[in-house]
Amino acid sequence: METSTKDRLYSDLIEACTKTGCPLCRVSLAFVRSYLDNTMYEHINDPDVRADLRDARGYCNTHAWMLTERHGVVLGMAIIQRDLLNAVLEAIDVAPLGRGVRQYTRNILQRLRPSAECPACVHRRTMEDIAIQTLLKYLNDARLATALDETSGLCLPHFSRALELAQDSEQLERLLSFQRRVLERLCDELSELIRKHNYCFQDEEIGQEGDSWLRALGITSAERKVR
Repeated sequence: METSTKDRLYSDLIEACTKTGCPLCRVSLAFVRSYLDNTMYEHINDPDVRADLRDARGYCNTHAWMLTERHGVVLGMAIIQRDLLNAVLEAIDVAPLGRGVRQYTRNILQRLRPSAECPACVHRRTMEDIAIQTLLKYLNDARLATALDETSGLCLPHFSRALELAQDSEQLERLLSFQRRVLERLCDELSELIRKHNYCFQDEEIGQEGDSWLRALGITSAERKVR
């Protein structure tokens, strides 16, 4: 089957496999960055977008600070933050009306709490499922299978979700076989790294296993800024 006839995300997954870390984390980061850029540059004055952000009390910590790394976002961020702070001021503008301190505080907290999830997190989760379903669909594709075998595997959150989304026993077995194979190789690299840190072998040069501890961290805890 020609690449041009495959799902759009097929090529994204192939590309992600050439980079360090969980390929689904890499695709997820690209989704979120594209979403945030699109929001900041195209939809900053969209009433629905602004309402969703007010309901969520802004972006989560990860996505809010990710925005500060983008270029040309000062005006958009200022508009959003002013909107959010006005919403906070409105939420805490509650008259005591003779209530006790605890009841008064509970009333303020109830108004202050988010009533919706971070919009970027919602988008990320939706797009991740599409990417995972694409990966599962093409697990028997020789090119993708080869590319995946060059990675350190899927991080535990994405691997767990892939297990949930597997459609049949063939997908499940291919997924388990792949993950087991690459994780065993990563464990071997970690063992070699540990061995070379023994003073008896300190003269041996550290090779590709040198960053295995970082790659393992990305597998157990997902890559940076994804969660």
